Amino acid sequence: MKCSSCGGTMIYDVGKHGLVCDHCGAVQVLPGPGEQSGAEENDIGSAIKRANTDWGAAKTLVTCQSCGAQLFCDDDKMSGLCPFCGSAVVLTLENANFGIAPSAIIPFSVTKEQVEERFYKWNKFAFWSPEKFRTGKVLGNLTPVYVPYWTFDADAETTYSGRFGDIQDYQDGTKTIWTNGSGTVKTHINDYCVCASRKFANDKLLNQVVKFTADEMVPYSPEYLAGMTAEKYTIGIDEAWNSVQEGPLKKMALDAACRNEHADCSENVSVSTQYSNVTYKCVLVPVWLTGCKFGGKVYNVVAGGHNERGNCGRPVSIAKIALLIGLILLLFNIGNISFLVMMIISMLTQGG
Repeated sequence: MKCSSCGGTMIYDVGKHGLVCDHCGAVQVLPGPGEQSGAEENDIGSAIKRANTDWGAAKTLVTCQSCGAQLFCDDDKMSGLCPFCGSAVVLTLENANFGIAPSAIIPFSVTKEQVEERFYKWNKFAFWSPEKFRTGKVLGNLTPVYVPYWTFDADAETTYSGRFGDIQDYQDGTKTIWTNGSGTVKTHINDYCVCASRKFANDKLLNQVVKFTADEMVPYSPEYLAGMTAEKYTIGIDEAWNSVQEGPLKKMALDAACRNEHADCSENVSVSTQYSNVTYKCVLVPVWLTGCKFGGKVYNVVAGGHNERGNCGRPVSIAKIALLIGLILLLFNIGNISFLVMMIISMLTQGG
């Protein structure tokens, strides 16, 4: 992105919520959530044939030879470290397929300094970690990365049949009254999100941190990526949609059937769901990534780029665990000795 004043390069500045020229310091504030119309939904039927593949930014797609992560980076940042594994080795992908372009983005609004401050504040309460880790400066260099997500909207019509239970309270406890039920129920699925990164899809740290709603999104614009790194989705839209139909959405259909039958529980229920008006968005979600090096190991750190959530792996102090076990054994033994003394006193008193 070129500065309109001096022609210098403009990059996204988290603290200023906009573009800042690296030469003259000019600032171009970008719209935030709620300041413009929402991101456009896309018909899933045209996802492959007619989807926009133009990211609108001068980015190069690179892959880390160490962990396989695929990232959109500025040309001058190709020699940087991989934010996923810390490796400095990357390789340009020539004639690469950039895939479906994002339709929405959640801009970074939490600064690197704010994440660092929160991390060290939280770390003070990590009692079971070694003291040098808990109180030391162990946090690595934080890297801002946009992680891709799919969101889905759809109308669902579920036909079901099975047994439904009504839990009733009695004086001697509870009892479930079972009845057979069947019927059809209609529901609407709104912005159900699925991580589009194969590296992060089952990552507990990331999934505990990344929470977002539709009102936090803005329509995608390449200006938000100026000077930033974004991961290319590695779970395609078809794979993502099929996986949620067989997992979470199937459970949602069963829950809808229970509500329709005014039931507290169910068993042996068969459900068949037909989906219509299925639309999707490809959303870039901001996260801060780094690691803590301690004792020859790296402990991953993930923090939200738009909220105050954060999580990290931490080492456990063997000495502190051993001390706790010792105290428990000591108290157990003291308790046994006290019990034995009381038994002897009781026997002597009775004998007297």
